[in-house]
Amino acid sequence: MKTVLLVTIFALACGGNAAAATWHVVPGGGGDATTIQAGIDLASNGDIVMVAPGTYSGLGNVNLSFNGKGITLKSDSGPLLTVIDCQQTSTGIKFQNGEGFDAMLDGFTIKNGRGYKGGAIYISGASPMICYNVIQDCYAFSKGGAFYIANGSPMIFNNTMDANGAAFSGGCFQLDSQASPQIYQNIICHTTNAGAFSCSAASGATFVSCNDIWWNAGGDVVCIGNTGSNYSQDPMFCGIPGSGNYFLQQTSPCSSSFSPCFSTVGAMAVQCQVTSVQGVTWGQVKNMYR
Repeated sequence: MKTVLLVTIFALACGGNAAAATWHVVPGGGGDATTIQAGIDLASNGDIVMVAPGTYSGLGNVNLSFNGKGITLKSDSGPLLTVIDCQQTSTGIKFQNGEGFDAMLDGFTIKNGRGYKGGAIYISGASPMICYNVIQDCYAFSKGGAFYIANGSPMIFNNTMDANGAAFSGGCFQLDSQASPQIYQNIICHTTNAGAFSCSAASGATFVSCNDIWWNAGGDVVCIGNTGSNYSQDPMFCGIPGSGNYFLQQTSPCSSSFSPCFSTVGAMAVQCQVTSVQGVTWGQVKNMYR
């Protein structure tokens, strides 16, 4: 019950303050800014930066920084339609200016990130809230293929992480000095190497619960903060591997009906159902054409 209560509180929080000013990023013009960083730069504490559907890459759209602001960066239409493509040139986003829980990242796909530490997201001395994102095909040349975390207590929940890796450790998560993140209800799968987790000097306050940690090269072991409710099962995506379709099948162990925490695990909802297959003999097939 404790896990379900935490999820309810923070899921409501992820998305920002409805009374705040909203700044619109529209790449083709017609909004307040044409790049994501320009939208962030316009915002003040408590504001929302709403990003229109599209694929964002290049200067102003990668290696993003909240610059210490307590703002919400949110996609207008979810991660399937709103993509930050780092094109194997940089990290996606860095939180390193003391951001707190009021700094929120919600509803993007971050892919093809490359960084020395933190292929997709680098967190040091900050504690942002990160939810409902897809992180795929990101790589760290040292450690932390998807996330590098040090000296902070970020909340990371309901994200889907697929096919990330690192040269040395933490193919998905690297928890370094004084890291005490809250990591729950995420799908962590298909890490290419270096294992799902590595914890060099993480704090005992780290909380890792109700994550589906499956088929990661180098191991699925959680090295700290394991409450015992993590599990390892095929998440049963709707799409084939590599398709980018991370919606869940109806009977997925990450759906709210079948997950051990009775809530959806991962960034995407159920959107396809299992179709029964009926066996047919060759004789039956021939009779269809007589």
